[in-house]
Amino acid sequence: MTILLLVKNFDLGGTEVHVRELANGLAKSGNKVIVLARKGRQEKYLHPKVTFLPHRFSNLRLPWSVKLIRSLITEKKIDIVHGHQRLPILASVIAGSCSKTPCVATIHGRIRLDARPSMIRRWIDRMIVVSPNRLTALSPADPLRKRCRVIYNGLINSPQPKARTCPNLVRILYASRIDSKHSLFLTSFLRHIWPKIRTTFPDAQFDILGDGEHLESVREAAAPFLDPAQPSVILHGFVPSLEPYLRKASITLGVGRVAIESLALGVPVIPVNSAHQAPLVTRENYERLKADNFVGRPFFAFSPNRLLDDLTKTLDNLPASWDATSDLMTDVHEDFSLARMINATQGVYRELITFPTSRPAN
Repeated sequence: MTILLLVKNFDLGGTEVHVRELANGLAKSGNKVIVLARKGRQEKYLHPKVTFLPHRFSNLRLPWSVKLIRSLITEKKIDIVHGHQRLPILASVIAGSCSKTPCVATIHGRIRLDARPSMIRRWIDRMIVVSPNRLTALSPADPLRKRCRVIYNGLINSPQPKARTCPNLVRILYASRIDSKHSLFLTSFLRHIWPKIRTTFPDAQFDILGDGEHLESVREAAAPFLDPAQPSVILHGFVPSLEPYLRKASITLGVGRVAIESLALGVPVIPVNSAHQAPLVTRENYERLKADNFVGRPFFAFSPNRLLDDLTKTLDNLPASWDATSDLMTDVHEDFSLARMINATQGVYRELITFPTSRPAN
């Protein structure tokens, strides 16, 4: 198969890493893969057999994007067009419909945001969601449900899980693209929570991984803790892989792919962002959190006081938290296997190519 993958940005973020690993996995499986996206640092980590074409998606450039995609479909004999994020999905749906080429969209956020306007829902051939709770946005009678598939995120690396020893030092990790929402959480954490954590755990360290247009506001909030001689907050900027940092962490704050990668390495996770939070991931709440991509939406709205309480309790008894997370490692590796994600996605592609009558009538 020849597959065209589209994503708006290709720098730091769960969606970008997902597309990178999907492209690499598809290429290793013998497919011809083309990635169309704005230039970014993920480009250098693509498999040599993956072709990268730079393109800037925007509302004003939508007609040009559609024209380019249609040209690629003809020139490269594209079998499947697979969009990620709203604008690439919209452009791919229009181009795919005009060219009679099967079109797939992966929704990493919410359907009502990524699958708009309504023509996307009418024309899309298959919609992949990374967690089943995303489907609650559709009414039971919505015909789109029949075209939706749940395929969980795949891990970047998936070795056999091995039990690890709880570290002696308190190192808290947070990784994300530093956009307005993540900046809001981080500045709140640094101003209202971190000073109190440092009072109880004076040797604690907070590792922030990622960069973005709101990094300076985070740096400003972190300024009291950036003493070059002995910083308690470290801003690492962009990193190509979280694994080396997760292996040094004692607990992770985060959602989505960051939470999954952390759990796979046996590092405890408190799912939290600027809007939602949940208690520490344990056997008791694992399935509920898995169903929502480890976002705390089914639990609580974000509250600095609640997070401070949960984090303090977890750090007070860190070995027990590590034991609880170790109990989940095998499940996480099975549920979020990269090979499983690649195989399931290829299954969606083959379904559309083999049974074109399963596509919606536009």
